[in-house]
Amino acid sequence: MHVFYFPYRYQNKIIQINTDILRSIGCKVSPLADVYKWQNLTNLKKVVVLNWVEDQPYLKSYGFIKSWVYFTYYFLTILFCKLTCSEIVWIKHNFKPHARDKNAWRYRLTTSLLKFVKAKQLAHEDYYDSTYLPHPLYLDDEELKMFSTKFVEPMDIKVAFFGHVKKYKGLHKTLLHWSKDIPLEIRGKFESEEYKKQILDTINSRNLNVIVKDGYVSDEDLETLLLQTTHVLLPHEDNSMISSGSFYHAISYGCNVLALESDFSKHKASKHRFVTTSDIEKLKLKCLERNYVPKQRVILDSLAVYSRETLTTYWKNLLSVS
Repeated sequence: MHVFYFPYRYQNKIIQINTDILRSIGCKVSPLADVYKWQNLTNLKKVVVLNWVEDQPYLKSYGFIKSWVYFTYYFLTILFCKLTCSEIVWIKHNFKPHARDKNAWRYRLTTSLLKFVKAKQLAHEDYYDSTYLPHPLYLDDEELKMFSTKFVEPMDIKVAFFGHVKKYKGLHKTLLHWSKDIPLEIRGKFESEEYKKQILDTINSRNLNVIVKDGYVSDEDLETLLLQTTHVLLPHEDNSMISSGSFYHAISYGCNVLALESDFSKHKASKHRFVTTSDIEKLKLKCLERNYVPKQRVILDSLAVYSRETLTTYWKNLLSVS
């Protein structure tokens, strides 16, 4: 089976994990743009897999003209794939584009088109009303089993927030009520100097025990951080995301997860003891110490649900590959 995958190259490791699994079950995987090559036009059994295609016009790196060019290109490509492919698989990640809060009519038009052409809608969470495809962990199964036996538990509670520091994630609101006795480290590139100043002003005015390190975090640095961290903070506002890559990255290294209440976090808390949903105003250090789940237990519990083996089985069933 020939699968045309978008995006084909991306900083998000999940793309690589899924395309590697597709190859492992016998699929040929190519970039989406290759559907236009003449040698692929006659293959009407090919499958297209789309991630974040509805978000493309709203990427901040695109100017006005470029955003319209990409919107038009992907809109027409979806129509073309409907005519020339056996199936369009659409993996929906968010409820709305993160880069734009209002007037996202091109987002709505693209999602409406995907529904109109009867794209098979998937999501990485089974609380959402669509076909479920597990979100993978960031380390493979054997690596995690071996890794789990070598963990050295941190001596003290340490909370970390990592990744792009963007306003939609709600960190600025969380810090307004963050307890002074809970240490927090913020690692990642801020979306703007203005937002960075807002965060620092809150930390300084409240005299919080918070360390801020602005800038790109390498894979090696992130691994070191997560190994030394007991909890990862997910302050995402409700109704912005269906799933969270940060959640799966955190539990891949045995971290407990501390999240504000949302459909996503409540769903995860109902399934896993290492997930805490809490009103930030009431959160205290003793609560984190009392409910802490050791790293090895987090890893083993996560492997039982989100392993590569499980993901491979779901892809096989989805594509009817034996």
